[in-house]
Amino acid sequence: MKIKMQNEKSCFGMLLVTVAFLVLTPYLSLAQFLVEKIQNNGNDDNRMVWVIMGDGYTSLQLDDFHQNVDNIIDKIFNTSPWSSYKNFINVYRIDVISNESGADHPSSSRYVNTALDATFDTYGISRLLTVDDSKAFDVASEVPSFDAVMVLVNDQQYGGSGGATIAFSNHEKAGLIALHEIGHLIGDLADEYETPYPGYPEGDSEPNVTYQTEYEHIKWKNWIEGSTPLPTPEDNDYGTGLYEGARYRSEGIYRPNHNCIMRSLGVPYCPICSEALVLSLYNYVDLIDSQIPNLTNLFLSADLNTIQFRIELVDPSSDTVGMGWEIDGTVQQNENSNTLTVDMGTITKGAHKVTFLAADFTSLVRNDPHGVLLSSRSWNLEKELASGVISGTVVNAITHQGIEGIIIAGGGEVYSTKTGADGSFALSPVREGTYDITTGSERYSSASRSDVAVADGKVTTVDISLEPLFTTYSISGNIFGSGNEGITIELKKGDAIVLSAITDVEGNYFFNGVESGFYIVFPALGGHNSIPQRYELEVDDRDLNNINFEVLTVPCPAEVLLNEQPSSLNLLRNFRDSVLSKNTLGKNYTTLYYEHAAEVASLIKTQEDIKVKAAELLMELIPTIAMRIDRQEMVFGEGIRGRINALISQVERYASPPLKEALTIIKRDMRSKKVLSQLGVISQ
Repeated sequence: MKIKMQNEKSCFGMLLVTVAFLVLTPYLSLAQFLVEKIQNNGNDDNRMVWVIMGDGYTSLQLDDFHQNVDNIIDKIFNTSPWSSYKNFINVYRIDVISNESGADHPSSSRYVNTALDATFDTYGISRLLTVDDSKAFDVASEVPSFDAVMVLVNDQQYGGSGGATIAFSNHEKAGLIALHEIGHLIGDLADEYETPYPGYPEGDSEPNVTYQTEYEHIKWKNWIEGSTPLPTPEDNDYGTGLYEGARYRSEGIYRPNHNCIMRSLGVPYCPICSEALVLSLYNYVDLIDSQIPNLTNLFLSADLNTIQFRIELVDPSSDTVGMGWEIDGTVQQNENSNTLTVDMGTITKGAHKVTFLAADFTSLVRNDPHGVLLSSRSWNLEKELASGVISGTVVNAITHQGIEGIIIAGGGEVYSTKTGADGSFALSPVREGTYDITTGSERYSSASRSDVAVADGKVTTVDISLEPLFTTYSISGNIFGSGNEGITIELKKGDAIVLSAITDVEGNYFFNGVESGFYIVFPALGGHNSIPQRYELEVDDRDLNNINFEVLTVPCPAEVLLNEQPSSLNLLRNFRDSVLSKNTLGKNYTTLYYEHAAEVASLIKTQEDIKVKAAELLMELIPTIAMRIDRQEMVFGEGIRGRINALISQVERYASPPLKEALTIIKRDMRSKKVLSQLGVISQ
């Protein structure tokens, strides 16, 4: 009985101890952490996953923590090389609540109760801020895929550290501290300080320090210009070289650049540190994110016409990735596409190999000894039956233009297809053998080709001309003016150029085989212009003659300004043809422009102030015009309109009365968003 009473007391005592333990044990043991993915750039399986948590933030300070994290992440991803490789990284934020705010400061005997035991004065160094790594990793395990752990400490004293985890204080330079410490954690970069650190182990294993002074043995020799002295003096701007002093020593060890964020906050990563960070990212991320088909061994049955291969890439933010496809080692033409369609008729019966290759040609990396910036995928194919391709083009016998919609049949109706917009067709795969090919159309004559041989994996070409069964007409005219021979005249129906003609020695041109409908005729004059610019015609029941143009010998003002920039000049012509010509107001403006082109061009040539301002304004407008051509919204703001009006006022000082009248119309229209919308240069 006594023993029983002692056991009951013992159990009660254990209960008290357990309750006390649960009450007094820090928050970390029982916490249910709030986890949020704040940067989601794809599947964690093929991204570097960062976890950032706080220490010294109370439950009432979580909003501050969220804002602090956002500021730091923005700073990181707006800094090279991270700005170029943001897509390679996913970021999780974990809310960790501490009982008290701040961090321990042992040197001033100030201690606080925080979840991760953040403390300054580690190893007696005042700014060496650390946390309990094991506790930080326990929290990070809420994100099973984590690769890097960062702790933001809610203390405004300057400090940080980089080890198994990185810690940095909520100092006003927190973003810069984070960039420095990430260099340690992810790039394995050494500090480049010369301030002594007693007891720090010797070595130069990090990518940004070396004991070597001979060029051939320097890790970053690919970055050193031939004229750079080694070691490199501090008092000259040589760029990458061999600068003495790093890793807590002032002598005997060398760093790659005069300065770097691993030496001084507020300066960029040097090229060598940037390279190390990019290479490290590629140890976590494969450039190829996914592939279709997933199976790598494929049997190609007889009823399969084509097979498509597709690759999704983890693209850097900059346009540095090149890609290509090979079939049995032969590079395919669409080598800069992430898809490849293989026509069964173009490969022979038996085994084949399709390979996709991708490489990041970033200028941030010059030395990739392990080829981490390269990636590839391969598929093994087995084709069941021998087959080939019959392809060709069906054209109008009069105009020699391709005909769309013609039915092509081979082997009776075993194989059939229709011609595309350009008259091309392909029957594939067609089993090896000999076939008769026929055409079918209500608007064109029929035709046939006999004994068309098809060989395994080969393309047999069959081109066919058909006579139209409908009535056709002609359009003809002349180009007046000097240099009228060899000018291209275009005939346009809808948005498509249907015929082209070249003027003869006397400037004559002729279109034959034109069917009824509405057309636009215009000369493609390059840097010159014509009167009129174009004709809008209806071809109905007769031939159209005397559709004449006069070539203007005076170049347009834009040509005077951009005579050495043909790409910009072509962009303006494209804008005229694809935007302004689509509406009545735009056509009127174009006519107004060419009516006064000679005078404006003359002013540009003779008045230097007009030439300079006009050239500056035009070059400012070029990117905006390119956006509009690409069907994006054109940014035509008040600032640009103001500069256009200022230039008009300048031209008015020299202008003739007719030109002044035209300029007055333009200034009036610049104030009307409705007019600008009708012109097609801004959205409604």
